[in-house]
Order: sequence, then C-alpha cells, then structure tokens
Amino acid sequence: MGDAWRVGDAVRRKENFVIGPRLLVVQHDLDDSMNDLAGPLAKARLHIDPWCTFVDAEPPASVEEYDGILSMGALASVSEEADHLWMQNERRVMEQALARGIPVLGVCFGAQILAAAAGGEFRRAPQEAIGWCTVDMEPDAVNDPLFAALGSQFHAFQYHYDTFTQPNNSTILGRSGDIIEAYRVGQNAWGIQFHIEANPAVVYAWLGTYRQEMEAAGVDIDQMRELTATYADEYREKALGLSSAFAKQVMTHARTREAG
Repeated sequence: MGDAWRVGDAVRRKENFVIGPRLLVVQHDLDDSMNDLAGPLAKARLHIDPWCTFVDAEPPASVEEYDGILSMGALASVSEEADHLWMQNERRVMEQALARGIPVLGVCFGAQILAAAAGGEFRRAPQEAIGWCTVDMEPDAVNDPLFAALGSQFHAFQYHYDTFTQPNNSTILGRSGDIIEAYRVGQNAWGIQFHIEANPAVVYAWLGTYRQEMEAAGVDIDQMRELTATYADEYREKALGLSSAFAKQVMTHARTREAG
C-alpha cells in the first residue's frame, strides 16, 4: 500500500513523494500569508493545503481529513460574519476541529474566530493596536507545548481593532495590558492576537499599503521603522520556535489518529 500512513514518522508515500499530515492553512487576504511560519511547517513535510477565502468560500476538504488548522489574519471583522459565507464556514471548521481535538493555531483574526467558536464574545478593543507592544506571558505558559517557545516577555507586532472575552474551557497565557494576547482552548487549540508572522518585509509592505490608516491612529512611523529593525532577529526566532512546536502537535495528532 504505497499511500498508507507510516505511524513511526507520521508520513505517507504517494508515488515517489513523501507527504506528511495534512494541514489546512486559512489565508483571508493577499497580504497576510504564513511568512516566517511557513519554513518549519514545510520542513516537517506537512501537506500544506491552502484555503484562500477570497477565492473559495468552502475549504478544500472536510475537517476530518486534516491533522491541523492554521488560520491567519484578515481585514474583515468577526462582527461581519453574517455578511461573509466563508466566515460562517470557517467558524464551523473551528467548531468541528475543537470537537475532534484537531490542533488549531489562530493568528490575530484567526485567534478571534477561534475564540468565537469556543464561546468567547467579540468586542471592539479600547483603542487601535498598531505597531510593536510588549507581551507578558503567564506562568502557565512555561509548560505549554507551543507558548514555551515565546519566553516570559517579548516584543510583538500588532495590527488589530477588535478583541474578545475569554473563551469557554480556555486558559489565558499571555496579555498586553488588558488585551488577551495568547490563550489555549482545551489541550489542542491556541490563539495569538499578535502577528507572529510579521517579519520586516510584512511590516514595510503594510506600511506602504496602510500608512494613512496608521497615521490616523497616531502611529509614529519612524519609531515603527526603528523598532522593526531592532526586534527583527528576536521576533523571527519566536516565529520559528512557535511554528516548529505547532508542527510537532500536528505530527503527534496524525500518529495518534492512525494508531487509534
């Protein structure tokens, strides 16, 4: 059976190619892809299956075919769910993944829609969060399989207007002031409000695209440039560590599913 799973390393063979566990990557806009998260996922030989919601309202396959889900940022707001079929479908994907124990990582909007699927309440943030901030991780994050890679405190890049209340069955693992920055639902789903994928290329692309919006929000553009250069290497290491840890969770789920 050339296409059968090999439990020992959670990969399978199809013809002459090695294909790993299937990861659904939800991309909502052209200008927010996986970026620095992509390398470790590819290195783990995961079968990365993109779902570009601006092209297709439905995911490429049903939830039970996946061993992990990664949801990225979006220009849209969770409050606009009634206006977007893809958003309604994504919430159902999140609900089904939570019910099945499939590993999930939500980034910014992805964290917000995961929180909504887990019973959190959407709300507007007290003020726009654009640029670099300090994230303080809770003591429990030290032993978390994903967030241990982030350390106890670090600088993160933000770009959001919305936030949410604590989801059901969740543990808050990071904050920036009163804003929930990192949480875990159950044992297999994680959300981060900050853009861990935002390397300097992303920051400067967003600066070029959304500069007027940034300036209207009171962002100091020169300071953003300076801090981006200062934190770039440290932030990339955080992104790579988090992505590697998430890839391990996806691989573990694949092995467990096959063994069971």
